[in-house]
Amino acid sequence: MEWRGRLGPFVTFFGKRRDATMMYPLIKYMLASYTRSYRYFAPIAFILISTLFIYSYRPNPVMDSYAVTSAILFIGSAWLGLNFLNHDQGRQAMLLIIHAGSAKRYYCAQYLTINLITVALYFFALVYPILTGMFDRPVTGNDLLLGFLGHALLALLGVTLSLFFQFGWIENQGRAAGMLLIVMICSLAGQSVVNKLPVALEFVPYLLPPVSVMINMMIHNEGSLTLTVILTCVYCLLYSVALLVIYMTLSIRKDAAALIRKVG
Repeated sequence: MEWRGRLGPFVTFFGKRRDATMMYPLIKYMLASYTRSYRYFAPIAFILISTLFIYSYRPNPVMDSYAVTSAILFIGSAWLGLNFLNHDQGRQAMLLIIHAGSAKRYYCAQYLTINLITVALYFFALVYPILTGMFDRPVTGNDLLLGFLGHALLALLGVTLSLFFQFGWIENQGRAAGMLLIVMICSLAGQSVVNKLPVALEFVPYLLPPVSVMINMMIHNEGSLTLTVILTCVYCLLYSVALLVIYMTLSIRKDAAALIRKVG
């Protein structure tokens, strides 16, 4: 019995495999619903056309180019996430939560679905210039790893930011889109903002999403995995995870309160 106690966390984790299995039909339904709305076209077209434009001439520096396409992916992923979350204006949310069996499972499926769409986009941004010979030198394994981390983490960050600006949180979508745009611009300009602030306020830009920190790391790195690179990637990942935990906690409480009001 002692070994069961020690392996308790692992048993609990793998015991939740049923939750993951039950999310597959939910993810499939969400993908089908989104593709029928055609709202995916604009953000995906923005990412693809911008990437093709960046590589419309050759040769290009490897990490500088990956830094630019990572920034494009951040903007496009936030736009894609906002479109995905708003494509049905939340009309089916409660029905899907009941069908999923829990609000947590529904929100996880929603988040996974958006990120699954972005996977194909950042693999395109990574592989396309290599296949077409657009770089000024051969791409090393470290280049690919750093490029992958930059694209994946900034896409994840863009999607996570969009969660807080959807219709369920801000009903005026014109205002929500404007606020998201301001956050994205400030995030992209974070490093330059630091130089213009008084010393006492230099910490403020670091509270913003670490987009400029990631881009700056990629631009000033030539494929070497230093401690600074690892810490920057971990910081960006933890920032997204922290935002997701806050979103999940507040959303589940909000839905519980809404159901209580309806029953009461």
